[in-house]
Amino acid sequence: MRALLLDLDDTLFDRTAALLRWAARHGAALDHAWLVRLDERGRRPRLKFAAAIIDRLDLDDEPAAFAARFPHELAACIEPEPGLRAALAPLAGRIPIAVVTNGGDAQREKLRRTGLDDLVGAIFVSGELGISKPDPEIFARAARWANCDPIDCVFVGDDPELDLAPAAALGMTTAWRCRGAWPAAIPAPALTIRSVDDFARLA
Repeated sequence: MRALLLDLDDTLFDRTAALLRWAARHGAALDHAWLVRLDERGRRPRLKFAAAIIDRLDLDDEPAAFAARFPHELAACIEPEPGLRAALAPLAGRIPIAVVTNGGDAQREKLRRTGLDDLVGAIFVSGELGISKPDPEIFARAARWANCDPIDCVFVGDDPELDLAPAAALGMTTAWRCRGAWPAAIPAPALTIRSVDDFARLA
């Protein structure tokens, strides 16, 4: 491994935990199971997510305004995952580390909230580049930044379709941050990360 590339949401922090903190901090009287299903771990289109929250809470708000505000509010609810910095710091001293993430400007704020931003040399954000995962170009750009071939990169992500299948197609070694079930139609990743301790296996 000559470079480590990382997804952000649900890879470097627990998105569901942050979402439930968001609901608690804003006094949202929402059923937690309903909220988690609605969010679909960030995959629900933001305007649809916003419209459903506004309707459920009978808010005097516009979906577009809510959708623009929500990622920053969610970022404020992120807590660093215990042990993750200690696991990644030795790697940061040896090889380039980058984050490859879908989203907008709140993604940089999220990375800061994880406490890992100083270990990461670059962050490739889809909203800034006009390229979103699973487009292979966003992965290829990260590899070029690291000055190495994709085959020399390890990519860690939680989403088999958006993260790991396109990274593997480029020749990257893939490591799955296990969240849910792996789809049978996609070839299995090289590694499965079930806890922070498993990040040490990347070395």
